[in-house]
Amino acid sequence: MSGASYLILLGMGGFFTLLGIIFILGNRREKRKYYNGVLREKDIKEAITHEHERFWLQAWTTGGRVSLTLGIALLIAGGILWYLAS
Repeated sequence: MSGASYLILLGMGGFFTLLGIIFILGNRREKRKYYNGVLREKDIKEAITHEHERFWLQAWTTGGRVSLTLGIALLIAGGILWYLAS
């Protein structure tokens, strides 16, 4: 493999790691905004029990964790291959 291949792996790892962090932080912001918005409405039970019908709130967390795991694995693999080649 050439040196450019290792840089591509490292670049993809950095991208997926950054994307995972953005997804996880975005999910926290969306949850906070959603639950604060529900508290202003009449249905307080949903806000207190955190049982909601919006499964996309969990989807952002799951996607962020998968992306973060993939990114870290790519960073490690790229770093090891680059170290062994030099």
